[in-house]
Amino acid sequence: MTFTTSEDKAQQPFLPRDMKHVRCERAADTQYWTHRLGTSRAALEEAVERVGHNIGAVKAYLDRHRGRPA
Repeated sequence: MTFTTSEDKAQQPFLPRDMKHVRCERAADTQYWTHRLGTSRAALEEAVERVGHNIGAVKAYLDRHRGRPA
């Protein structure tokens, strides 16, 4: 049996509920995805707006548009 303490929980990284879809409604989700994808919040939101929430589509969009002015 494994016991989890509040200290253990504090050290566990946040993971979004749905790892296949990018959501920007919650600040913690947005922070996770911007860090994971190495992009800004504005670029992430633009990608989701353009191609939807699917992580593969968002990642491909960001890869194609990296370094371009907004």
